[in-house]
Amino acid sequence: MTRRPARWRTMGAALLACAVGACGHFNLRNYPVPEDLFRASLREFRAGHYDKAQLGFQALTFNVGARDSLYPLARFYLAESYFGQEDYPTAVKEFRRVSDESPTFRLAPDALLRAADAEAAQWTKPPLDPTDGQTALATYQELQGRFPDSPAARIATVRIRALNEQFAAKEMGTALFYFQRNAFDSAILYFKDLIASYNASSLVPEAYVYLVRSYQAIGWKDEQATFCEQLRLYYGPYYRAHDDVRTLCGDRTAGR
Repeated sequence: MTRRPARWRTMGAALLACAVGACGHFNLRNYPVPEDLFRASLREFRAGHYDKAQLGFQALTFNVGARDSLYPLARFYLAESYFGQEDYPTAVKEFRRVSDESPTFRLAPDALLRAADAEAAQWTKPPLDPTDGQTALATYQELQGRFPDSPAARIATVRIRALNEQFAAKEMGTALFYFQRNAFDSAILYFKDLIASYNASSLVPEAYVYLVRSYQAIGWKDEQATFCEQLRLYYGPYYRAHDDVRTLCGDRTAGR
């Protein structure tokens, strides 16, 4: 880390007020050297004192130059402090600044990962508006494109899988809404979309079953037979483990 002079530039009024005691025992004036303030802020962060950590890291971003090696590190942990306080929109903004303004910084991929995590954390009601989930998905995919060989990109793959499971659950909920009301044409569209869009989801075999039942209900025997065959072919273990599904598909081995 680059050493800076002990004398700091003037801080904002809010930071000064906190520095002289408004934030408990964490007094910025006790740490006139940037590296010392960073270490003290990191201790507060690790102790779960995110408000105090935010204060310290924010002061560092004001008082070290953008070319200082401490700057992107302080901004990364500033973003983490916002995340810890569940201020996810601000965390997204700050993580983005790290990845976009310091793309060669060693934590740039992690910053983009955490930006996506903060976006995903705002998708608290998957059955409703999926916008935050879709934004998170796009950011995870951006991470894989910009930093494909990073450990963060590998973690993003797992996160994407989990998000897609949530999207599939939302699609299944909509499909079942129509199925339970005998609106089979609409239900079929949603079951098919789930299968096509989220083919790695654990809900796909169940979607096939409901698709078969929907075609059975409207008397489309050829389609019923087609999707039973696909279920047998692509999801054999699931098919063989469920006698009711095999019976639905006219399998004479059901119950044996």
